[in-house]
Amino acid sequence: MKPIPADLVDETWQEIALYSPDRATSEMMELGKMQPDLLSFILELTEDLGEPAGELGIYMLLVVYHIFRKGYGKTIRQITPEEIIRCHEENERLMESLETAHEKFFNKVAETQLSPQPYVIKYVVDTLSEAPEDEDSEPLAEEDSGFLFMLLKTVIDVLNRNTND
Repeated sequence: MKPIPADLVDETWQEIALYSPDRATSEMMELGKMQPDLLSFILELTEDLGEPAGELGIYMLLVVYHIFRKGYGKTIRQITPEEIIRCHEENERLMESLETAHEKFFNKVAETQLSPQPYVIKYVVDTLSEAPEDEDSEPLAEEDSGFLFMLLKTVIDVLNRNTND
């Protein structure tokens, strides 16, 4: 499967950023109908994060889901809880194994193993590292950013595995 192109990733997140609150809610309801277990995964695991981090995780799920739908059409099979859990555990093991890796090895693994969707991963990393637009908002804590990254990497991986191109 070819990676989703960078321009499609950019076009999609920019389009969704312009959604009205009603449109965003409607799109999230549709996502919940099509992929209820994926939405539940994000909702449940972001529940204990602060409100800004939790809302960002849900928003990014919507963006990533739409990136895949636009990139590959509406051919995403329904994802099961078992698939999500298995993938999340694989990602946790990968990250744990990299914690003690030599820097050169880590960089090589990151380049080749992190994801078959490099531009979608880049969107996630860029979004998580952005400063908030609202002056009164605090940037995400590093711990929350890392946690959201792991959740969204899992989302990307399971969508990638369940999409026909």
